[in-house]
Amino acid sequence: MSQSRSASQNSWPLEGRTVLIFFLTWGLVFLDRQALSILMPLIDDDINLTKSQVGQINMWQTIGYALSAPIFAFAADRFGRRKPILLFGILATAVLTAVTMSANSFGALLIVRSLLGASEGIILPIAIAIVASTSAPQRFGRNVGFVYAGAAVIAASLGPVVVTQIAEMSTWKMTFVMISVPTFVAALLVWAFIEEPAPTVDAAPVGERTGASDRAALLAGLANRNILVCVAISIFAMGGLWTFNSFLPLYLTEVSELPIATMGVVMSLFGVVSILWQVFLPYSSDRIGRKPAMIGYALLAALTPAMLLLFPQSGLSLVVYVAIGGVIMTMTALFVSIIPVESVPVGIMATAGALIMGIGELLGSFAVGGAGALADRYGLSVVMLVAAISYVVVAVVSIALVETRSARRSPKADESAAEQLPV
Repeated sequence: MSQSRSASQNSWPLEGRTVLIFFLTWGLVFLDRQALSILMPLIDDDINLTKSQVGQINMWQTIGYALSAPIFAFAADRFGRRKPILLFGILATAVLTAVTMSANSFGALLIVRSLLGASEGIILPIAIAIVASTSAPQRFGRNVGFVYAGAAVIAASLGPVVVTQIAEMSTWKMTFVMISVPTFVAALLVWAFIEEPAPTVDAAPVGERTGASDRAALLAGLANRNILVCVAISIFAMGGLWTFNSFLPLYLTEVSELPIATMGVVMSLFGVVSILWQVFLPYSSDRIGRKPAMIGYALLAALTPAMLLLFPQSGLSLVVYVAIGGVIMTMTALFVSIIPVESVPVGIMATAGALIMGIGELLGSFAVGGAGALADRYGLSVVMLVAAISYVVVAVVSIALVETRSARRSPKADESAAEQLPV
């Protein structure tokens, strides 16, 4: 049986355990990445970086993520061994987070964080593929939402307060060492409690049934209209996401003039509300459809940077950021995981999602670097303009999506997706 078709026969303890562990893992890994932006006001004081250099560090971290995600996801799909590759990614992330403490210059930060981005790119696509293998079809969207919620709970909610408080009591260097420890624990949990998915009949025999090679099967799956649209969405959404996230702490402390401790509290409140969005957004897409959800939430995502741009020192802008800013992070689950998984055969699920994320992160990363250069010339406000415009474009591109809500992972859905493969 295929991963998805056997999912309904898997026990709930296996499904629940898998989702919980990946909730923790993704939250901790995302905190390792997000900590750079949270601590950037302190790093900037120590190393004296320009806004362009801040943008370049985040850009190359994102490029590393973009390049590794499809390569390792394809390897996992091709060879059917997901767990060892996943463990390597988690352990490498933990090590590189700790090694960040030794970076005393722009060049050192650039190298270490680029490698860290590459290690993180391995994790999410493979984790979501494993979740799909253990989830009942009617719970898949919700389970993906819970995994993504780890970023909201740990990285966005607890992270800013914990990270800034550790930094206030010690240094930004020691903070990176401290936050690397839980990631090592996450690797241990994955090693001990996550089961390697059984080989699928859809991953290999699809090619046998149609006479297609692995490459032809992959190319045919990626020719799917929704995959192409999701790639376009991802370019602008990832550009908007990382431009917003990379410069937000600097924006709040320099333009909105918040003390760093207050900034940490505001970002943590944002994270608390994002938890609700992380669960509600995928659930609502189960009810109203993937396409309407993408269009509506993209427009909502544009509102937060627009408010911060127009009213940077207004309390109302901070309320809007806390109340609905979480959509910026949480909508990623739709175009990277849920829609692609419902659009292609099981055997290339991880690869399809990784390519969407990888291409989006790769091309979107240049928006981060460009925004940094523009900020040096025109001021930090320009980064909010870039983010707002990005999400308006996402809403427009989402109109081209084909609805997939009724095509959840089922035998009929798999056969329909497989029919797209060349004979």
